[in-house]
Amino acid sequence: MPLFLYYRPSFSRSLKHLGTQQKQVVAKILECLSAYYNSNCNIGTVKEIDSGFFYKQLQKPYYEAGIESNIRVVLIREADKCIAVLAGNHDQIRQFLNNI
Repeated sequence: MPLFLYYRPSFSRSLKHLGTQQKQVVAKILECLSAYYNSNCNIGTVKEIDSGFFYKQLQKPYYEAGIESNIRVVLIREADKCIAVLAGNHDQIRQFLNNI
């Protein structure tokens, strides 16, 4: 069953605080996430797009995706939905998780 990617308003707000290069990294992460979800979570398919892509569970229901960079995307998984909540660096992600 494929997963579908959605975006919360908080995700769009978090993009406003990123520079041009950081936004390009987020775009690449989202491209990799789409390929990952459309391939029924086959990491091999995504490694062809970017070999540094990673996707891991943080604390339920939160997941983190990134590519060999300091920029990450935090997602919530709910059944067949994955909702992008935040884009930011490692410290911003940690602060977010400490405040939930």
